Amino acid sequence: MHRYYERKQPKLKKNMDRQLRHIRGELERDTGKSYPVIFEEIWNCYVADFLERFPYIGGDDVSGTSNLTGAYCYVAMGEVLKKYGQELEHIGRLMTLSYERMYRAMPGAARWVMGKLFNSPGLLTRMFRKKDAANAANAAKYPGSFETKVQAPTAEYPFIYHNLVCPLSNFAMRYGYGEYMPYLCNLDYVMFGVLGVPLYRSHTCFLDGDYCDFSIKPGAPVMEYWPPVCSQKRGFK
Repeated sequence: MHRYYERKQPKLKKNMDRQLRHIRGELERDTGKSYPVIFEEIWNCYVADFLERFPYIGGDDVSGTSNLTGAYCYVAMGEVLKKYGQELEHIGRLMTLSYERMYRAMPGAARWVMGKLFNSPGLLTRMFRKKDAANAANAAKYPGSFETKVQAPTAEYPFIYHNLVCPLSNFAMRYGYGEYMPYLCNLDYVMFGVLGVPLYRSHTCFLDGDYCDFSIKPGAPVMEYWPPVCSQKRGFK
């Protein structure tokens, strides 16, 4: 285990609880165990199967670290729930509910500000160009980290942002967790949906191998995020 993850275990455990407590009733129902007991089982799986193998991609200095560590809390949950006879689709539904409830639990004012930001293409472009530069500098030090690029706007999509390298996808492919990736990618639709931001995606790093796009179309309908967008046969992923 990289010393960063070893040192951060108390905080990571707290963050996992912040995610999973929103579905504590479902976890208790599906396993027949109390939330503290099943939470410890999931945490122990997370430490053994994920923290021990996570690449170091910049730690606290990059937002992508929390994306990696947070997403795989759900994969650890899934690996444990399989032992209790739960199917992947049900696990994906719990992931969606957890993420949805977590964002809906935010103060309304905070959700409004975030929604306003993501519906402002000009402001987003300026902000994310700075993020591109920071990610490029970080990736030069830690290969395999997130790499991103703001794209030229189009008449349909005034803001387009590409993830060129995704550590979540790379980890899934390396260690055999690919079945979870459609559900993890779909969490972007969950977040943007709760915030009222119309995201439309046609590529993902995992399914297409080239990039993951965040194409935002202010004023358009917000995409329904369950069942997962990639399964809706509407041309989006």
